[in-house]
Amino acid sequence: MKNKKYKSKRFLLPILSLVLVSIVLIASISSYITIKIFKSHMEEQIEKTKISYTQDQKNRVHKEVDFVKESIQFQIAEAENILKATLKDKINIALNVANSIYDIYKDTLNKEEIKEKIAKALSLIKFDDGLGYYFMYDNETKVMFGHPLTEFVGRDVTNFETHNGQNIVNEFSSELEKNKIAYSKIFFAKPNDKNKEFPKINCIAKFEALNLVFGIGEYLDVVEEKSKKYVINRFSQTKYYEKDKYIAILDVHNLEGGDDFATVLLNSNKPELVGKKTSDKDLDIKGNRYKKDYLTLIKNKGEGFTEYWYKKPSTNLPELKISYIYFQKDWSWIILSGFYYDDLENQISAMKESISSYTNNIIKETLFWVGLLSFLSILVAIFVSLKIDKTIKEYTNAIIVYEDNKRKQEHMLTQQSKIVAMGEMILNIAHQWRQPLSTISTAATGTKLQKEMNCLSDEQLNTALTSINDSAQYLSKIIDDFAEFFNSSNNRMNEYNINDILDKTIEIINAQLINKNIELVKNIEEFRILTIENELIQVLVNILNNAADALELSGKRTKLIFIDAYQKNNHIYIKIKDNAGGIPENIIDRVFEPYFTTKHQAQGTGIGLYMSEEIIRNHLNGTLIVENETYQYNGTEYNGAKFIIKIN
Repeated sequence: MKNKKYKSKRFLLPILSLVLVSIVLIASISSYITIKIFKSHMEEQIEKTKISYTQDQKNRVHKEVDFVKESIQFQIAEAENILKATLKDKINIALNVANSIYDIYKDTLNKEEIKEKIAKALSLIKFDDGLGYYFMYDNETKVMFGHPLTEFVGRDVTNFETHNGQNIVNEFSSELEKNKIAYSKIFFAKPNDKNKEFPKINCIAKFEALNLVFGIGEYLDVVEEKSKKYVINRFSQTKYYEKDKYIAILDVHNLEGGDDFATVLLNSNKPELVGKKTSDKDLDIKGNRYKKDYLTLIKNKGEGFTEYWYKKPSTNLPELKISYIYFQKDWSWIILSGFYYDDLENQISAMKESISSYTNNIIKETLFWVGLLSFLSILVAIFVSLKIDKTIKEYTNAIIVYEDNKRKQEHMLTQQSKIVAMGEMILNIAHQWRQPLSTISTAATGTKLQKEMNCLSDEQLNTALTSINDSAQYLSKIIDDFAEFFNSSNNRMNEYNINDILDKTIEIINAQLINKNIELVKNIEEFRILTIENELIQVLVNILNNAADALELSGKRTKLIFIDAYQKNNHIYIKIKDNAGGIPENIIDRVFEPYFTTKHQAQGTGIGLYMSEEIIRNHLNGTLIVENETYQYNGTEYNGAKFIIKIN
């Protein structure tokens, strides 16, 4: 290898050419890409700005409407809390009146008569110009005993429902199951206006002595008028830093629309509209009945966003506008706030100008630096090319030497492996021959001794000769079996029965296992395997020999080797484990290294497991791993090394 001449600078010209061409291409492409990226970035940024602006403005107007909505809800809740406290005091008065009448007449009048007296007494008590009153009904029969609306007196109100579908008695019963004094919000007619229902808070309690339900209610519209004035006054005083921002409130008279369907209660940037009626026939510049769209949105969803064209206060010109609209059912108010799209267009124009200027500056700087770096890169490329050429020359020669040494080492390991395998086979042959040779020797010496003593009969001679012949035939069979193992025709990939392979393996080492008193436990499934038979047998023999040696050194009385073979998930597994105590954890990761052995120098070379792992990985398309395992067998716990062959 050292005689091969390395041609100096043979890489210089290609490398330098490649660098120069790459620099020119990179400079051109990077400039083009930079321009494209900035243009794309500008468009992307504009699109993001549109989305962000629209969403931010939507969130803003949504929050402004929510703030008004929450203020109204707070006012309603406060009004209701005050009413509830007042009503509770009044219902306690009714209970006290009922108790007094009951105590006076319980021994002289029947229950129906007492009920009539209580109903008469409570009917005389009125509040708020007759709009506040007591009512009572029998909790069992649901028959009304007292009510200012005389058409209810004596009537079974079990199934009575208001115009909006409320079953009042059911609601009262449900609330009284939870509390002794309960509250319920309903819509109900006034004694002086029976054609319209108004929101009303009822306070109810049960009079247990006569199983009556007493109730008193007050209408919310009187209290709500004060709350409405407070809300309008509060948001009328809200000042916006931008003239085009606003809050508007409409008092709806008719949700179906019409010329005067609502009255403007508040418009923060057009106060001249306050107090005026508004029509759903009003058109924007596109001819859309945008207020009709308000009502449609409210009826379908109750709240949401809508688009229309409207004069912008700061310019008095029609602009596209988005408003968020919410319908407050309790007060029949439409609350809305919006923003104009032209503000976004102004932002985008400013952004385009800024990004365009920034892009031009970046492109100029990029071209300058690309040119400068290109020149410097050419100089560096020349220097680097010379260094690379020199380094490649050194490494090329080193690699040639390394590859040559590696091939020699691999060849040497292969030859050593073959010699070791041959030695192990000869040792196994010796184990197999020992018994038949002993038989031949015993028969021959016995026959000779009997002949010398003149006591050899023909029958004894025939027996001895037969024994010698049988042993000789057995020796011949052993030679044939081992010759078959070394037959080169078995070194090709073919399909075999796994049981046949394992039987041949065990036959080779069986005599050794018997001599060392080792019990072999097999658990073999029936299947066929595509493999190189001799190489797989070589691996199995090597692992079993190592297990047998480890068991002999362990000094254990019970010596076990387990062989499992099965198929799972399209893979073949062969597992061999022993009970020799396992491989020390500090060396178990090194057992497949070449020349690594735990045996005495006279017993092991350290290439058996290395070659086994090479055969499984490179020749049989599989993996060989080792681990220590603790397991139970026949009620006794053992621990030892387990080798796992997995073939794909």
